[in-house]
Amino acid sequence: MSMADSVNRDKLVHESYNKNDGDLSKAVHDTCKCVAAEERHKISQGQFIKSIIYGGLDGIISTFVVICSIEGGSFNHLYAVVLGFSNLVGDAISMGFGDFLSATADREHQLTEYKREKWELETNPEGEIQEMIELLKGHGISTEDAEIIIRTTAKYPEIFLDQMMYYELGFMPLDEDEKPAKQGLVTFLSFCVFGLVPLLVYILSGLLPWKDYSGINGYNMSFPLSCIATALTLMVLGAVKAKFSNEYWLSSAVKTMLMGAAACAVSYAIGFLISTFLNKEGVDECPA
Repeated sequence: MSMADSVNRDKLVHESYNKNDGDLSKAVHDTCKCVAAEERHKISQGQFIKSIIYGGLDGIISTFVVICSIEGGSFNHLYAVVLGFSNLVGDAISMGFGDFLSATADREHQLTEYKREKWELETNPEGEIQEMIELLKGHGISTEDAEIIIRTTAKYPEIFLDQMMYYELGFMPLDEDEKPAKQGLVTFLSFCVFGLVPLLVYILSGLLPWKDYSGINGYNMSFPLSCIATALTLMVLGAVKAKFSNEYWLSSAVKTMLMGAAACAVSYAIGFLISTFLNKEGVDECPA
């Protein structure tokens, strides 16, 4: 199946679900019976898409809240660039490394449990079969049907092990394509790319006519333009996220933008309140 056919099939599958059209769903599935391997590959790709989206959301919001706190405190715009970049790089490394460690730990734990379950199946197959039968009975399946299901799948050890991992431990089948290092790198790069958006306006403001970082040549447009750029980027990320959550794209875009705006508004207010308090206390500047 070509990429174009795959994309078209996905659109039709979602359309049949949204319209509750069983006939369309059957027609789509009948066009290609052998899509299991392709679906598994798409699930693996989905892990990286999730890292891109959530890494990007963390990056842009984390950077912009720093800018908002500086603007709320009426500090020199150069601080926004210095602290924004410092926060961007530090948090990106932390996020990427954390994603790598988390994915690695999860995979190692799952592999350990898989090896244990495999050993138990080899040393005590009847005991594992009876355990799985009891688990299925707990899901409302009759004893007779549970016996048929489990004793049939027990003839195929790999399938049986996948079932054991799911019903006993809640693990999905092991994904051989999963690469924790790549997942961490994707999170790091996404965090950096999207986190750079709020800072770009401040960087470019030194090249544009309205004013430089020092803030002495009239009203500075850097912060309003940074707000606009950040809001639009958040909406784009929200719209992309909707594709994988079966949510209406505009609703997801607006909600994502509003959540980011709420976090940034709080940071702006905190910066303003702290700056006001320090000024009342006679602290005009931050110490060098």
